[in-house]
Amino acid sequence: MTDPDDALARLREQVRAAHETAQRVAEQAAATPPAGFAVPDEPPPGRENPEVQALVALIELVRSLVPADLQAQLADLVRELLLLVRTLIDLVVGRLERRSAPPAEVEDIPIG
Repeated sequence: MTDPDDALARLREQVRAAHETAQRVAEQAAATPPAGFAVPDEPPPGRENPEVQALVALIELVRSLVPADLQAQLADLVRELLLLVRTLIDLVVGRLERRSAPPAEVEDIPIG
């Protein structure tokens, strides 16, 4: 079993690295010229984006600190939440489709 203090120290280091990366990205965004839609240079092949690497490492570290049974419960919870969101989206789309349907033709039939 890993030492909790060591795991906490690794977590702190990952959070610090993620914070520094976020600051660097914010500074780069502030220095972006008015044509902010310009595509940045691609990193050389085989070299991952360091911001993504830091985020993935942080997620993996936090995941390793969570017990397996709690991970399963969280996965079930996320699955249920996603099903709820899907149901809500289906409901809204259904209402929008009904609203956009042309009105039904009504014909008066004389009685008598």
